[in-house]
Amino acid sequence: MSGILAAAETGNFQEVKQLVESGVEVSEKDDDGKAVLHYAASSGSLEIVTYLVEQGADINCKNVDNKTALHYAAFKDSLEIVKYLVEHGADVNFEKNGNGSPLHFAAQLNSLEMVKYLLQHGADINCKNVENKTALHYAAHYKSLEVVKYLVELGAEVNFESNHNDSPLHYAAELNSLEMIKYLVEYGADINCKSKSNATALSVAARIGSLEIVEYLVEHGANVNRENNDNDSPLHYAARKGSLNVVKYLIQKGANVNFKNEWDNTALHYAVESDSLEIVKYLVENGADVNCKSKGMATALHFAVRKGSLAIVEYLVKNGAKVTTKTRRGDKTVLYWACIKDNELIVDYLLQHGAIKDTHKTDRLGRCCLVKACYDGNTAVVQTFLKFKVDIRKEVELLCGNEEIANILNLELNKSRKHREKIEKLKALSDEKLTKVGSTLKCFSAKKDYLLGRGCMGTFVYVGIMEDGSEVAVKRILVPASEDLAENEKNILSRVVSPFIVSYRTFLEDATFVYLIVDLCEETLKEHVESKTIEYLREYGPRMIKQILSGLKCLHDLGILHRDLKPLNVLVDNEGRMRLTDFGLSRVLNEDSTTVDTLGKGTLEWMPAEVIKARNADEIGRFKKKSDIHASGMIAFFILTQGEHPFGLWHDRMRNILAGNPIYLVNLEDPKAKKFVSWLISYKIDDRPYAEEALSHPFLDQVEIYEELHKPIISLTGR
Repeated sequence: MSGILAAAETGNFQEVKQLVESGVEVSEKDDDGKAVLHYAASSGSLEIVTYLVEQGADINCKNVDNKTALHYAAFKDSLEIVKYLVEHGADVNFEKNGNGSPLHFAAQLNSLEMVKYLLQHGADINCKNVENKTALHYAAHYKSLEVVKYLVELGAEVNFESNHNDSPLHYAAELNSLEMIKYLVEYGADINCKSKSNATALSVAARIGSLEIVEYLVEHGANVNRENNDNDSPLHYAARKGSLNVVKYLIQKGANVNFKNEWDNTALHYAVESDSLEIVKYLVENGADVNCKSKGMATALHFAVRKGSLAIVEYLVKNGAKVTTKTRRGDKTVLYWACIKDNELIVDYLLQHGAIKDTHKTDRLGRCCLVKACYDGNTAVVQTFLKFKVDIRKEVELLCGNEEIANILNLELNKSRKHREKIEKLKALSDEKLTKVGSTLKCFSAKKDYLLGRGCMGTFVYVGIMEDGSEVAVKRILVPASEDLAENEKNILSRVVSPFIVSYRTFLEDATFVYLIVDLCEETLKEHVESKTIEYLREYGPRMIKQILSGLKCLHDLGILHRDLKPLNVLVDNEGRMRLTDFGLSRVLNEDSTTVDTLGKGTLEWMPAEVIKARNADEIGRFKKKSDIHASGMIAFFILTQGEHPFGLWHDRMRNILAGNPIYLVNLEDPKAKKFVSWLISYKIDDRPYAEEALSHPFLDQVEIYEELHKPIISLTGR
């Protein structure tokens, strides 16, 4: 910027004068065409303006925006300079700049004196700028009531519309000026005049929530159902604003409560969006359709869930809103939106009211609610789904947004389904009702409600929960009656790690009992067999038998004899796997020994002949690995025949075992199965196979030892 321009901008008269006297042109301009006179007018220095005009400055000189010095003086509200310029020939109607004439600027600044002066000196009262706005538009827009009155009284057009079709009445409504509204209407303003978007002043008043203006406009003929280009009615605007009084008034005056806009949204959709429960209630009480769908098929309930308003969700559902609707794309159920918004309280409420059926419905990317919640790291939402027993095994993969969710899911996969009710009831017990055994056993109660089974000599098995949340079976054994058995079982289990033998957790004791704690299984083999069809057992029985023999092989490889194999001592875990249990009678072979010399103990009907003979004679018997094999053969027959015993009915079994007479063996139709079982239950101990040999028999060698129940891959997203 040159020196004279800078001097004029800062109002430095002496410097301007000195520069002019030294030969600097008064017509000098900057790159935007702004001359010295423009800067002087903008600075408010009448002295410099007067001097420049006297020195020959072009009073109507314009810059690149076509603004003259008069524009700058008017914009700076400098009446003295305006008067001087006009009196010296400035064009009061110059508006080629597109931003309006000086009168527009004066009206915008609420400068009544300047407006009066310009009009008295020929300013066109209805002069329009590039947007077709007159001075009256600006006076209304800037809430200049005095200027509005003056302009109207001098003939300003009150209904003249701008390029956006906004009339002064629209501006008055926007500014919440009831007094200006009244004045304009009194002087002929069209009360239903539409803007470019077809909005009326009533729509504007409803949008800003002005009840006074709404009442005035309606009382003077405004149409309560007039919609704009988007088909939004005044009621839509009032609901979106959250103005209950305006909503009530419009409905009382005939507004259509179910009127749809271009997107088929009703006032109810927008009331929910504004988070106004009171408006929602009023609309529903006055006939609003709670299940009305937008073009995207979103109901008010979708909006409420996205807004995160539990109170509105509850109200809508109680008043008939459907919880299982989807959006148009078919991938956004109400429940899905609750998951996206990470609102476990709304998820909980929806699941309570029927949304449980939507838990596995997927979006366009194949993700269901649970998958989405896991991926987004919404821990509380995931926990809520698990609380409602959503089956996570139905998913192929669960990518987890945080490690906490991954841990929760892995723990869930190991939970019992059959004993869920007992476990949940146990979790709900207060501390004073829990039996205190040890710090590692968090929840335990020796009450019948938590009983899983019972054994001999005061032994009971209960459900329990460890400190880490894992579920266990707690075998409570009376001291001293069975203390030796308990200690023996602990020693055996602590030596064994196998997927086909129950997993030992810990051993606790108090003055009365010892507590042997193992991982919780679902049921006994006896219960499992009784619950399956014969067709199922014929198909999957070989795998079950192979698992039992694999567990037995593991024991035998460690020199351990079970000595009490029977269907009740084989458990089925939550993945359908067979696990050997109950090692109270088990013995460990001495090194290089193949036999344990012991009393004939075990369970009647499941003993081999050599043990029965020792028992009947009350003598020490010789128990070998192949003695366990005999019991496994009877169990194999039990599985394949849906619960039968190869040696007949209970009253004949002992006699038939002693005689080596498996009278029911003929019931096995499969020749391979019959030959296999016959081998295992051979009368002579040396004719029986070892577990390893049995596993190689043609009946089993092609059988997959374990076909894992489907469970999802659980991993972290790595985000």
